[in-house]
Amino acid sequence: MKKAYKIVVTGMVQGIGFRPYVAELAEEYCLAGQVKNLGGIVEILVAGEEQAVEQFVHRLYVLPGCRIDSLEQSEYLEAIADKFFIADSAKANEMQRFLPEDLPTCARCVAEMKDPKKRRYRYPFISCTACGPRYSIQRSVPYDRDSITMEVFEMCDACKKEYTQKGNIRRHAQTISCKDCGPRLAFIEKRNTEKEITDSKTHTWERVLELTIDALKNGRVGAVKDIGGFHLVCSPFLEEPVARLRNFKNREKKPFAVMFPSLDSIREYCFVTEKEQELLESDARPIVLLQKKKDFVKGVCGDSLRIGAMLPCNPLQILLTEALGPLVMTSGNKGGEPIAIADTKMEPYVETSEIDFMLTHNREILTPLDDSIYQVVLLTDADGVKREHVQVIRRARGLVPKPIQLPARLPEETYAAGGDLKAVFALGKNQYAYLSQYFGDLEDMRCAESREKAKERMERLFCITPLRTVGDMHPAYVSAKDTQRKIQHHHAHAASVIAEHGLDGRVLAVVCDGTGYGTDKTIWGSEVLLCHKSEMTRVASFESVKLLGGDAAAKDADLTLRCCLWQSGLVETTLQRQAWQQNINTAYASSMGRLFDAVSALLDICHYNSYEGECAIALEQAAYDGYRTLSVDKTVEAVWKSSPFSFGFVEKAGILCAESVKLIQELVKQKQNYSKEELAYYFHHEVAQAIIFMVEKLCEKSEMQEVEQVVLSGGTFVNRILLKEVYEGLIQKGKKVYINEKVPCGDGGIALGQLYLTSFDN
Repeated sequence: MKKAYKIVVTGMVQGIGFRPYVAELAEEYCLAGQVKNLGGIVEILVAGEEQAVEQFVHRLYVLPGCRIDSLEQSEYLEAIADKFFIADSAKANEMQRFLPEDLPTCARCVAEMKDPKKRRYRYPFISCTACGPRYSIQRSVPYDRDSITMEVFEMCDACKKEYTQKGNIRRHAQTISCKDCGPRLAFIEKRNTEKEITDSKTHTWERVLELTIDALKNGRVGAVKDIGGFHLVCSPFLEEPVARLRNFKNREKKPFAVMFPSLDSIREYCFVTEKEQELLESDARPIVLLQKKKDFVKGVCGDSLRIGAMLPCNPLQILLTEALGPLVMTSGNKGGEPIAIADTKMEPYVETSEIDFMLTHNREILTPLDDSIYQVVLLTDADGVKREHVQVIRRARGLVPKPIQLPARLPEETYAAGGDLKAVFALGKNQYAYLSQYFGDLEDMRCAESREKAKERMERLFCITPLRTVGDMHPAYVSAKDTQRKIQHHHAHAASVIAEHGLDGRVLAVVCDGTGYGTDKTIWGSEVLLCHKSEMTRVASFESVKLLGGDAAAKDADLTLRCCLWQSGLVETTLQRQAWQQNINTAYASSMGRLFDAVSALLDICHYNSYEGECAIALEQAAYDGYRTLSVDKTVEAVWKSSPFSFGFVEKAGILCAESVKLIQELVKQKQNYSKEELAYYFHHEVAQAIIFMVEKLCEKSEMQEVEQVVLSGGTFVNRILLKEVYEGLIQKGKKVYINEKVPCGDGGIALGQLYLTSFDN
């Protein structure tokens, strides 16, 4: 029996080849009708045998990359065409929009690009319905050729034929192009060397690529424009270009990421677990922090025990790495600035700085997107099984603008400002949170301007007009200016984990980071919070230390150490101590970040943060070496029992406090008995034990006896030693422990927590 239906599909159904897939299915089942984009949703009209329609609907769900959130099917009584076709798109004011993230070059396109018999052989912009840029080039909704920056490239006859051809992988591929009709490459050097060489009738893209490859082989530093913006590129085997790149980036020690041509080449330099391989090959093609086997020249990774490794995500990167092998590949900006997406932003650097050339193209980029970053931590869960847990360090290309579902609907469309450091904002509508890309720190005016443009763009693309605004309660935060509601920083961190896992009931949250403005107007940073719905109570903390110097204390670990020693009773006759005594430019801080800095300086491991977290990272690396030494002839338990010091605890104004200053004093006494690496490990262990003790002690109180859920958040929990010992220690105490997995545990995740907490508002 023949019937006709209208099917409305919502979810991730645009920019992934869904309409061509629907058309192929309908033709396979001899169905008539049409499919079209309707705003951010897809509408299908279909007529045919009822059983065929039923099988057709069932198979709609199996397209890779597709996510169907709802499918509404109703009988359709109007006339339907006698064949199936892809109709022109139309606009609509649908309830929810889902836009496609940028996709890596698929295996079919890679194979075609490598086949000399194919017309897109070595074509740097090859793509199909399953791959290529999406969100970074999208102007408006629905996702069509005339709503993306490919609209200026008129299809040649061969591409037009493929665009309408049944069974072709480029049927209705909006980014379709070829060497005759697509974007052009250009190689631009300093004016006193070469003239601009552009891919044209005179110079093919092969000549442009040849110039680029020769330049990188000869030790030059380049700016390469690809998906999401520019990368700065050089050889990791040559010291001089790496040093010049460091100078340009104003980046003395922070490791550079390295792009490898293949998984096998990564394995030559790094250990790769099953989960890490899965991440490397995922659609985000992120940077994954991997344990190092062997190194490049010292300037690439410095003293780091890990390499930030990634695989190519687009044809241009594939061609370059296959010709050159591994390449330093870092975001295309000068230190502190937003990533460059336009030639006009990069050209001045090519003319005046350490950047020797620019490899660019004429396809416009609308959304700047850095590379996403992950790490994997092996943790023992409650069932005693060791599992690889994934942490997002930076959520950017390949993940943005994928939404995160909230446990409850928001009462109104909402804007969550996030924070000023590692700035990420979020837009909330109904039960979804749309997190922005990463912007860096808002103290740089250009980052703040880029963020404001992105907010306007996201509101337009997702058809969201915020009626509520929420931000951090820090009075000086640029991000929180003019927001209606203020939420305490660490409460938002805790709420981000609660939101991710949909936790219900009371939760103890352990939040450790560098800084956050507290409800008592001091600086918090090592807190235990009792959370229930939108309420929060501070129940434990590490001791507050009076710090001198404001923002300078976040960089100068020696100054932080001196403040701790002064608080312990050390008497010095210095101008700094006099200022400290007289409370000139001082603030009390329970910051875990500053405690790590002080210990790093005390043990003569690292004395200054030339980039955020440098002292803490160096301390963690030393701790790994210390543990290896301590565990040569001891079990883990024996190492722990031999710890030469531990935290003391006091209760102040109803808050349980770990005595950080006394621990510093104990470390001073033990410096002559242990190596700095051994003390670095024992410090990590005792911080973990202090956290476990505080949670256990709190749960003995009558009002917290039934609390079983514990969440861990804050940037300090990127530290794998601390995370592992706290997580597993609490599991052994019978707690259910949760960490951030979809958003960063650092400040890049707090916008999600802010949105979640507003869901309880009336």
